[in-house]
Amino acid sequence: MFDLLTENNQTPRIAVFGVGGCGCNTINQLSQSPLNDNAQLIAVNTDAQSLAASQCNTRLQIGLEATKGLGAGANPQKGHEAAQESEAQIKELIALADIIFITGGMGGGTGTGAIPFIASVAAELNKPLVAVVTTPFCFEGHQRNQLANTGVEQLMQHANAVIVLPNDKLAETLDKKITLVNAFFESNRILQDVLLGLTTTISQSGLINIDLNDFIAVVSHQGRAAMGVAKQVKGEDLQLTINNALKNPLLEEVDLTHAKGAIVSVMATEDIELSQYNNIGTTLNQQLDPSALVIIGLTIVPELDCDLELMIIATGIQAPVVSSAVQVDAATLPPPKDRFASLDLLNIHDLLNEKSGDSRNDLHYQSELDIPTYTRQKQLN
Repeated sequence: MFDLLTENNQTPRIAVFGVGGCGCNTINQLSQSPLNDNAQLIAVNTDAQSLAASQCNTRLQIGLEATKGLGAGANPQKGHEAAQESEAQIKELIALADIIFITGGMGGGTGTGAIPFIASVAAELNKPLVAVVTTPFCFEGHQRNQLANTGVEQLMQHANAVIVLPNDKLAETLDKKITLVNAFFESNRILQDVLLGLTTTISQSGLINIDLNDFIAVVSHQGRAAMGVAKQVKGEDLQLTINNALKNPLLEEVDLTHAKGAIVSVMATEDIELSQYNNIGTTLNQQLDPSALVIIGLTIVPELDCDLELMIIATGIQAPVVSSAVQVDAATLPPPKDRFASLDLLNIHDLLNEKSGDSRNDLHYQSELDIPTYTRQKQLN
């Protein structure tokens, strides 16, 4: 279905586009993370001053004529026009990759307008694209939420998998005394962890491997996506671990019984039992659509600090989700709106939940635990 550039046994090439202010902030954090060498970080913005501060090797200023390098002024149409103006450069970057990740914030100008356009270019070039975007806090206003909803709707028309992170869930879940700056940092860190997990899953070699074609087969089920990460400690029930990977208090619930595909990355020590591996697959099959394509990979990590670690990515979710995000009057929203009366959300990373319950005062220790196991192992090596 997709045209792949990878030949022989080369590692898949991954392009991660961070678009707009939020997307470039995420790229800055990713640049400090131990991503695989095959992942190219690309900062994209209309604001020349903001782009100059991006900490990655590849930067693309879009819309030089449309915005004069001064940003999109919270106008998605300006962001769209800027991306259109720079279509040739965008195509060139997308053409070099096997799979595209794109991240940014919905509700402003550059991200809301440019992200759907970049997704349409990827679709035109037959490249699989996974989008990870945020939606505004309630206090950012009704108009910004309207723009975000419209932007997500447009993105859904082109992306293979769309993961939406509502900032309001941060306000609901994090410490009430957290500063606004730190709240935005937590939002960016969620995006960072998602992208770290996704890029690692299709790049690592395992006893039972998940390769690029496996990933493509799953994301070909176009629609909403969900992701979760969880650890099983000694003596803990496997069912609980699977549920933790699928249901995170930081994120809205999504009905996984409508998922058409799932990738499960299992990391375990050499002591993992056949029954455990079998139970993971059986349990997931019971929670997903009966016809869902489920691909399970296994990587043996002798020095793993838990019994096993699960990362689950479910795709092709078409049914509405249960949303507790900011509610707006549907009659006042620009058509079409019904498709996104509830925001698209996902389930990821319960490691933040672990952090909130950790009574240790050693900040270095806490920051280590916030990094997924597979990432920490790469740092040690």
